[in-house]
Amino acid sequence: MAFFEVEEEEWRNIFPNEISKLTINTKNFQQLPNVLKSIQYKRGVLAYEDWDVLVPEVYLSEIEKFAEKVSSNKEPKVYLCIFKLDDILSPNVKILKTSFYILSTEDGLVLLFHEINTNISFQSQYSFEDWVIFHPNRIKPIYRPELWLRDKQNTSMYRDKVAVKNAIYGNVVIYNIPELISQPPLFRYPKEDEISIPTEQWKSVPEKLKALEELRKNQLITDEEYNRKKTELLKEF
Repeated sequence: MAFFEVEEEEWRNIFPNEISKLTINTKNFQQLPNVLKSIQYKRGVLAYEDWDVLVPEVYLSEIEKFAEKVSSNKEPKVYLCIFKLDDILSPNVKILKTSFYILSTEDGLVLLFHEINTNISFQSQYSFEDWVIFHPNRIKPIYRPELWLRDKQNTSMYRDKVAVKNAIYGNVVIYNIPELISQPPLFRYPKEDEISIPTEQWKSVPEKLKALEELRKNQLITDEEYNRKKTELLKEF
């Protein structure tokens, strides 16, 4: 496991626009271990209920020590955490890698997961410099990791409320920041048939058709759902 400080210019360019404008504060950093305990990921592709904790117990104690140390810093920072799990059959050349940004505010936390159990293989025995290599990219809403938030009181996946389309970030977890918590809260990335199309926000049939096309392009609805809704809208002419 490794932790890195993230330059302000970098993290403000990576986070969604609304989050990038937040003022960071170390006040809630000690809540980090508890928030991570509530995050699970889907292990199996077919087994619907095959869930496990995302961060292994062996790493939570290290994260707790880091959080205690950081919470006393006078100059608040955004941090990047990277950890690996060795493959049981190929422990020296194959790993599962997870990386996430940690942003603390006066109210709560924002966790942005860049990699989640990414399978990485090396040509030969890897070194520390090999597995911590990192290429930051701006996060987009079309991202569907199989995460499940067990804390139903204070956490939610992030939904961009000002976006034209239904912009859900399945890799951004919000903890206890009221202005960022989705209403209703999102505890996992919704299935396609669970996404409601906000027709009340559209003023005309052409606007509805345009927004519908955006939903299909961003894979938030299926072609079948698109065609069915399009037929309904055309009847309004």
